[in-house]
Amino acid sequence: MSQARVGGDCSREFTNSRASACGARRRPIPEGQRQGWPAGDLYTGQYHASLRRAADALTDQSLIRVASAWHGLVELTRSLHPYDVTIGDPKAVTVEKMAMHTAQLGLDDAHVIFLGGTEYAALLRPAVQHLYTPLTGGMGTHRGLCRQASQDAAVREIWWKQAADLHAQHRTPTKN
Repeated sequence: MSQARVGGDCSREFTNSRASACGARRRPIPEGQRQGWPAGDLYTGQYHASLRRAADALTDQSLIRVASAWHGLVELTRSLHPYDVTIGDPKAVTVEKMAMHTAQLGLDDAHVIFLGGTEYAALLRPAVQHLYTPLTGGMGTHRGLCRQASQDAAVREIWWKQAADLHAQHRTPTKN
């Protein structure tokens, strides 16, 4: 799940952003329901739930985006139908589509924390070179780090400081 602290109108006044990867388990659409599920409710797996708890602790829900393998970066409230696309599939989101989404959100000028796997981060990093990715190791480690972030304000503060530092480095021209 990818999350960014950018605002509803995605104006540049927002300086923090959070994104998280989606997850494999999704809710089925009940018979007769046409509009799908809000992206924030569609994904039901434990991994997504841990990413989401950390994201909710890090920033306001209006600033959180889900990184969908099919749709790219989407708001939590965007209605989606279940799908069966993973990174690497022919129908999967591309680096170019993610770059378009990050530009629309103004993530080139925001502090960005990404919670999710390396495949999703690789799609975002070309457009958001200052992307802060605090999760390392496997899913179990990710879930543990997310638990720490959701429960400990000091961890969240450190993550935002590191995201701000990366953003500052990105904006500062290098001198030779």
